Amino acid sequence: MTKIKKNNLLNVLRLSSQSLPTGAFSYSQGMEWLVDTRRINDESSVYEWIASILHGPYVNYELPILRELFEAWSIVDHKTIKILNQDYLNSRETSEIQKETLQMGYALREIIHEMNIASDEATEFLTQIDQLTFVTGFSFCSYRIGLSIEEMLMSHVWSFIENQILVAIKAVPLGQSAGQRLLNRIIPLGDSAVSRSMEVSSDNWANFSPLQAISSSKHETQYSRLFRS
Repeated sequence: MTKIKKNNLLNVLRLSSQSLPTGAFSYSQGMEWLVDTRRINDESSVYEWIASILHGPYVNYELPILRELFEAWSIVDHKTIKILNQDYLNSRETSEIQKETLQMGYALREIIHEMNIASDEATEFLTQIDQLTFVTGFSFCSYRIGLSIEEMLMSHVWSFIENQILVAIKAVPLGQSAGQRLLNRIIPLGDSAVSRSMEVSSDNWANFSPLQAISSSKHETQYSRLFRS
């Protein structure tokens, strides 16, 4: 199990909070279309959806590239950061998902100074990245506020899990008790995803998630929707 240092706990919670003004709460990452088509319609189908993302693209791509970005920020490796930022943007299969990471990246960059992160060479470099993805900004903030790699990954995983359960509660809809039951089942999967992702080398990165890509592309033109596209 991933352990969080006591003095880092509040910072982990801060970065993973839905109150962080990046707009994460306004995106469903394709789930809303799956609900609309009744492919997701109960607790069991919500669980299967979240588990498939955690054990697929999160373990094999999302978390490993976050780890590499964190390490690049630790030595201010501008070249690697640019390459990884572009790689992540290129991996976003739909216009909706690309806009999501860019809009959230921009929002995160706008609040850096409010997080008491001092201006220096790395901060200046971050502000100059033209198409800043959220993971690049998130890894920068994680490093600068003193999180470890595992703490950063756990924060990111929790943010995803919480977001998806809140989407399900609103869209399916599910009750609050159902949301808590889902958390009981999914939290161990999140911890496992973090541990497994630490073993994935860049040669084995894989962002293969066809249903997520299809659902996102369908959501872009969905007639009635609660969440942004």
